[in-house]
Amino acid sequence: MSRHPLKALEKADPIARQRGDVQYYERGAGMNADFTITTPEIFAPVKIKRMRYLRCTIRWLEREAADEIAGLRLFPSSREISRELWFCSSGYAFRFFRVCDTGLVELGRDGQPLAEKSPVPKPGVAEAPVARQGIVPASPGNSPGDPLPMDTP
Repeated sequence: MSRHPLKALEKADPIARQRGDVQYYERGAGMNADFTITTPEIFAPVKIKRMRYLRCTIRWLEREAADEIAGLRLFPSSREISRELWFCSSGYAFRFFRVCDTGLVELGRDGQPLAEKSPVPKPGVAEAPVARQGIVPASPGNSPGDPLPMDTP
């Protein structure tokens, strides 16, 4: 069992409070989230994972945080629920991720997907950059915000 990241939680608090109301969970074994962020639009259970280094691939982070990801996936998945894993370095720098059913999507401090990392184009993005990223536009069968299929060579 890893230590509870008290200093990381303290450093994360102002970031979380900028996004909405924050509710901390009482510490205990088997806790799948450290706190939640709530707004009228979204409920975000958040788990913080301390890491020595943050400059690594998403696949590597997924392997290193497999237990935390599995715990967050116990929360329902929907547009209104953003299951989030926040990685914190020893210097208290953060990387933020949404735990989707099939992988991680990197987020900005505001909780929005980072355009260059996200498989989902933001509304109003021109079609040309989307095509360069290898993303196909939404079809009538896709809901807005659902991951889109990638082009295959």
